[in-house]
This record gives sequence, C-alpha cells and structure tokens, in this order.
Amino acid sequence: MKAIIAKHQARIGRRGGSVSSEAKRLAARRNALLRWGRKPEEAVIPIGELKDGQWYRGIGRNASLGRWDEKTRCFWVVVFNDFADPARFPEGSIRQVRLKQEDYFTATSGTFKPHART
Repeated sequence: MKAIIAKHQARIGRRGGSVSSEAKRLAARRNALLRWGRKPEEAVIPIGELKDGQWYRGIGRNASLGRWDEKTRCFWVVVFNDFADPARFPEGSIRQVRLKQEDYFTATSGTFKPHART
C-alpha cells in the first residue's frame, strides 16, 4: 500500500513520506506559526490620551465597546443578559440590557483595554 501511495504522489508531483526538503520544513514552520503563533497585539491607548465621552473599541470582560468617563475614570459598556426560565423555556426567557462599569486595564487591576477610537 505504501508503494502505491508513493507512486501516486510521485505522479502528481509531490514528494511525501520521510523525504525531507527545505520547502517542507519552511511550509511546516509557516503552518505552525499560522495555527499557534501569537497574533500581533494592537497598542493599548494610554490613560492620559483618553477623551471624556468618547467611545473606544477594545477588549473587555463584558463588551468590546466602551465609553470613557473621565469623572469616574472608567469605561461604561452596554451588556445584554439573557435569563432563561427552565420550566418555560424558550417562551419564558428574559433579556436585560444594562450598563456596566469596567476599569482601565493595568498590571494590577482593571478589565478594559482600549485599542482604537470609534
């Protein structure tokens, strides 16, 4: 069976099996980096550059959009919560829309990292 597969691979122009080549090593490295490599992180906007009342796109615990409030020095995010009553599901579900507060992310605390203005 191995000989049949090798013959077929040779016929279609592929060298498979244990044959090593520079192209195969580069392809394996590229595929590994694409699958498991870190994606470049966007720069976090420093707290001094945030403008009061401005919406920012970023990474937060509850949402990816937040409005900076200079007075309280935090982000306000809109959160949708769905609560289902198991006895009456799906008719008995309740959706809550509310504001949540998320602090600016630092090394010791906070949950929102602003990356760009919207």
